Amino acid sequence: MVAKNKAIFLDRDGVLVKSIIKNKKGYAPRNMSQFSLYPDIAKSCKRLKKKNYLLIIISNQPDLGKKLIKKKIFNKMNRILNSIIFYDKLYVSRSHSSNSYFRKPNPGLFKLAIKKYKLDISKCFMVGDRKSDIDAASKVKCKSIFINRKYKEEKPKEQITQVYSFKKAVDVILQKG
Repeated sequence: MVAKNKAIFLDRDGVLVKSIIKNKKGYAPRNMSQFSLYPDIAKSCKRLKKKNYLLIIISNQPDLGKKLIKKKIFNKMNRILNSIIFYDKLYVSRSHSSNSYFRKPNPGLFKLAIKKYKLDISKCFMVGDRKSDIDAASKVKCKSIFINRKYKEEKPKEQITQVYSFKKAVDVILQKG
């Protein structure tokens, strides 16, 4: 079996969905009043789809595991997101343990997607706003782009470039892909 598909792995919060900023760190929205999307995502995702990229969201959601957000609210957020960008798959880790194979920076959810969609990882990119996103991509040898949202936390080092918006990340993908 020859892998031929290509995908863009997307972190959800901080890449597509605006994070809630507390003490210069980004957190996932927990209710609908906190939920908002970055303005450029629909057009940017459409550009990726036109180039036959699958859009696969890989998201750590420990608040879901801790029941700090209701599953019904979380699902509603994702339905709205899907109605705007038409993603192909959403993979979620509910774990808050760094030992979980399926929680970024570990590669478990990436490996599930690679197998399910028969991805050629050399044609894939990860777009993330945290070191854990970039480190997880690196573990499966996926090129990555870091969106620097200026959080007060350790920055990644293994990305192919750093940008400050999703639109710029898509520009880079379309130039290099």
